[in-house]
Amino acid sequence: MDFDPFLNNLKTNRNCSAETIKAYRSDLKMFETFLHGRSISRLSQINHLVIKGYIEDMQKKVNLRSARIGLAESSIARRLAAISSYFEFVRANSDQELRNPLKEVLRKWQKNNRPKPVDDMTLEFLITGMTNLRDRTLFTLFLASGLRVSEMHRLNRDSIRMDADEVGPEDYPPEDDHLCGCGEVVGKGNKLRKFYVDARTLYLYAEYLVTRTDQNPALFLSERKQRMSVRAIQYTLATWCARLGAPHINVHRLRHSYATRLANADIPSMVLKDLMGHSSLTTTLGYFKLNDKTLARGYFSAMERVNR
Repeated sequence: MDFDPFLNNLKTNRNCSAETIKAYRSDLKMFETFLHGRSISRLSQINHLVIKGYIEDMQKKVNLRSARIGLAESSIARRLAAISSYFEFVRANSDQELRNPLKEVLRKWQKNNRPKPVDDMTLEFLITGMTNLRDRTLFTLFLASGLRVSEMHRLNRDSIRMDADEVGPEDYPPEDDHLCGCGEVVGKGNKLRKFYVDARTLYLYAEYLVTRTDQNPALFLSERKQRMSVRAIQYTLATWCARLGAPHINVHRLRHSYATRLANADIPSMVLKDLMGHSSLTTTLGYFKLNDKTLARGYFSAMERVNR
């Protein structure tokens, strides 16, 4: 199957980033491999039974990162969404009558694709258990910035800076609690956005930089002294989870945890939308599943005003 026209369309018309296009290509190639194993070579041969078989195949595969059987529901949903997008592209750009067999199937998996933050106790146990300064800095920075793993991978040593204007003149001279770091990344859709880093993470970041005596501009290096790849970052977190006896955690769940923490700290939804780099507010609102403590605080505060 020729995926290039579809992938080129993602780049030129939908302004998708190189990482997004790479992910689409990988997901489609995996589906193509599955089809070849069943002697299926045409899109017209693919029906809901083929899709059902592909889902069952993904549920049986060994997950090399977590050593568990079956891919995560979010991974399955992402692969199905990529295939569905490809079907819709072919339908819109060809004369053949083609039915998208994923429309009904995809709804079930999209419903399960909700944010899955990690509880604070597990995060604290995991971060404090990391004896390697690079790794502790890396994953603390994930929780402080909400960056995607592809964005973290691209950070350089000078990507985070102190900016007096970010806090405001009334906060200077700055106290420790008012220290603020910030930087910029190019996220999904090649959109430039700003991210921020709190004081506690900045001190850890500075402590880590002092240990770097090399000239490599990359912020995080592998054991081979090369920029850490996305896969290496994912593998490192999985290794620490296994070593410390913590449940397996996907790196993207750290981003979910970042957003959920801010939502429970009463951050305005529009502010969180910009911090996360979401194109739709609906996506951001998915994180506002407030915990009991936040709900209780809001209730009693409102009732106090009502009773007055």
